[in-house]
Amino acid sequence: MKKAFTLLEVVISITLFMILLIFLYKTLDQTKHSNNQVINQSKSLKYKNELYDIFLEDILESLSKIEIKSDNDKNSLLRFVSSNSYHNSFFNHITYLISSNNKLIRMESKEKFNLSDTPIDFYDYSFIDVLLEDIELFEVKENTVNGNKNYVLIVKQKDEKRIVFNTYKFNNTKEE
Repeated sequence: MKKAFTLLEVVISITLFMILLIFLYKTLDQTKHSNNQVINQSKSLKYKNELYDIFLEDILESLSKIEIKSDNDKNSLLRFVSSNSYHNSFFNHITYLISSNNKLIRMESKEKFNLSDTPIDFYDYSFIDVLLEDIELFEVKENTVNGNKNYVLIVKQKDEKRIVFNTYKFNNTKEE
């Protein structure tokens, strides 16, 4: 008697094998999706931490009174002198503002930036960095806790959750 598989047994084994492959493929697909989410969250968190470091170092190392103003769209304009520099140590005037195309800008300049009457040659002596794009709100609030000034920077990007950065300034800096 010859031992062989019947057609029904072959069809059943192929069907079971295909079901197993489908489950394996679905598991692999979900693993890829989960990995992509973790990578995106990691990149976002890393960028937020870098942004927080910039805010913290600028304000912590500020040498003058921190000036907070609001523009027509209720966004804050932040100006001060800081010993923290990324481009040129002689360019110690730092300004944070929202540009007309909704970008959060950090400006390092030799002279104080004035929103209304900035001469054209001012930009020859300044460095402008775009920190974030598609900004809906940039607001800065100041309060004093135990003799130290705290600054809360609120940033809201389009289609993103609001980010709140809490920085501080020690009293040992001179105020203008």
